[in-house]
Amino acid sequence: MNGPTGTLAARLRQVRRTQREHAVASAGTARELVIVAFAVPVVALALLALVVAVTMALAGSGFGAFGAVLGSAWLCLHQVPLSVGGVEISALPLLPTIAVFVAVVRYAGPSARLRTTPADLGALVAAAAGGPLLITALALALVFDGSSVVPVNPPNALWAFASTVLIYGGGTLAGIGRRDWREWCERAGITGDRLTDLVAGVRTGVLAALMLVGAGAVAVCLLLIVNWQSVSAVIAGGNGFDGYLGLVVVSLLYLPNLAVDGAAALLGTPVHMGAATVDVFDPQSGAVPALPILAILPGPPPIRFLWAAVLVVPLGVAVWAALQMRHHDPMRNLRRVAISAAAAAAALLVATVIAGGTVGELGRAGAEGPLVALVAFGALMVVGAIVAGLHAIGDEAKAARAAAAASREQVPSDADEGTEAIDEAQAEVHQSVPTPVFYRPDDDAPVVDVEDLMFVDDADLMFVDDEAAD
Repeated sequence: MNGPTGTLAARLRQVRRTQREHAVASAGTARELVIVAFAVPVVALALLALVVAVTMALAGSGFGAFGAVLGSAWLCLHQVPLSVGGVEISALPLLPTIAVFVAVVRYAGPSARLRTTPADLGALVAAAAGGPLLITALALALVFDGSSVVPVNPPNALWAFASTVLIYGGGTLAGIGRRDWREWCERAGITGDRLTDLVAGVRTGVLAALMLVGAGAVAVCLLLIVNWQSVSAVIAGGNGFDGYLGLVVVSLLYLPNLAVDGAAALLGTPVHMGAATVDVFDPQSGAVPALPILAILPGPPPIRFLWAAVLVVPLGVAVWAALQMRHHDPMRNLRRVAISAAAAAAALLVATVIAGGTVGELGRAGAEGPLVALVAFGALMVVGAIVAGLHAIGDEAKAARAAAAASREQVPSDADEGTEAIDEAQAEVHQSVPTPVFYRPDDDAPVVDVEDLMFVDDADLMFVDDEAAD
């Protein structure tokens, strides 16, 4: 079909095709947001339901309080303090929370791959936090409804919602940041050497914090081996297979908490475990929660200050971080050291605050987060400054600074020579191109100015009018 009718039909088909594509894209986007909102939390809730069901079946207590126990487990997973029988417990196991956070980070990256606008990314973050918020509200309702069956007091709802948003919203932002962090730095004006120093400092600081936590985990494992008799005695108090299994599983879930506390102890800061205190200078014994993994707490050493020898571990980590931050420019070296020390202190502060809490009547469990961060920052900063000073007076750094100064002096002269060469080349081109010469149509004399071609004599106009009249 040709003509206007065919053109109109083609346009209508194009409009319908565009509408269908938009509808399919909108449906795909909505479906993707629903999956992002409920994929990770639903899987976590299903696993919790399985664990709760198996535990209640082994205990033989029936399933009358299944909803209340499941809601309490969901809140514990998200680090919401609970009050059981009037005893508040806020030192909750970190291993399940870390697993959920890592799952959110890993899942958010591919979901944000095709999203580039701030509105799309905001919708993704809102969806990732909105689904878990609904489940948290349901868990609070279950705990409140089952408080007459299970002696668990309803927790603070604001705390529950805030922790849920931090875990899922923060995990989603971290997953997006793995792709867009360079763009975010450029928008903040951090480019060039500043960006290089920031990336190097943050990476080294986070690795230093992880090395300290890893050293704490190694210390916990070594103490488990040394004090295995005490640990097995606590496990034997479980009264049956289900009791043994429960104590072992709970101890494993608290392993990241003790690794963080071990890092704090290696830094020389006191760590409280109920009535006991772990301190490399003055440890004190006392009552601790009845967990097998807490039977590793060391008592007073046979020689005073013997445990202070473990301070060589953070010292070695600080030296490693300082060596990674070396630069021939002393100011850039100190800037890198300060960034790495701040990053390590911030990471340890967050980890220590999350890992600690109260354990009912026994008191506090964990280290003081601000003190740990201050000690870590001071150790990395002091050692880094010393290494930076020694590196600055070295022959290698002096040679590098001299070479950098020579290159800065050579760049302007090279640029001037390049500019002169370009000017000479342009002059030669202008000389080689002949200047155009214009002539009047009725005269052989050349035109000096091109605008003369636009001049029309009145006599010529009169002559043209006479010819037109004839």
